Amino acid sequence: MGAGQTVTTLMIADLLASLRGEAVAALDLNPGRPSLTDLARAAPAATVPALLAGTAPASTAPRGRGRLDVIAQGARPDGRVLGDAEYRQLFDILEERYGLTLADPGASAVARMLAATDQLVLVAPASPDAARAVAMTQEWLEAHGYSELSADSITVINGVSKRSMTHVEQAEMVVRGRCRAIVRVPWDDHLAAPEAEQGIRDLRSATPDPRARQAPGPESRLGQLRPPVRAAYTALAGVLVDTLAADRQPRRVSR
Repeated sequence: MGAGQTVTTLMIADLLASLRGEAVAALDLNPGRPSLTDLARAAPAATVPALLAGTAPASTAPRGRGRLDVIAQGARPDGRVLGDAEYRQLFDILEERYGLTLADPGASAVARMLAATDQLVLVAPASPDAARAVAMTQEWLEAHGYSELSADSITVINGVSKRSMTHVEQAEMVVRGRCRAIVRVPWDDHLAAPEAEQGIRDLRSATPDPRARQAPGPESRLGQLRPPVRAAYTALAGVLVDTLAADRQPRRVSR
């Protein structure tokens, strides 16, 4: 886990939605700010409490490429946090509604997400702590019975630049051979942490073309990024699509 987790979830959800003929869900379970719901700049399709209560509206939006449904964390009327049974119920509901769900979990939700996750994406910052962070994450996963999920995971090194290349290579040495793939996402001012995750909400208003400002999905969120950054996200989406094609089963992807 690491810097850029929420942005990575949103970007890949957008890209995968654009490639699929059915809606993709992005589940916001991270209480930090800005949240995935904040960054999406769109009204959520539903909230977690509404799904659990059976009061979430059935979607009337057309089923087509590019449709991303954000599921906001929301607040329970009684203020209680979700228990294990409610998490299992939530995952079952999402699996019935969507062929693919990507999740951005906070620390308290990670263990519960792992129990229902088919594909894991680990995001680490290109920083001096990157090698230690990915090593600790891999060790934790293996110690808690997630060795298979860890071995099939995708590692994303976020914010790569010439200045950080030594740290990137050190982190990659730790995970090489212990994960399915490694993807480097180059540095981009729009994605710099922590202010840049806030800044991505302004990408639409920063687009000079008024027509592009109204463009849906990946065009509005990826259009302002440098071509190498867009290529990196596309490569990451490609790895996930390859996994989906190999399995041919509904999958939940956790970041």
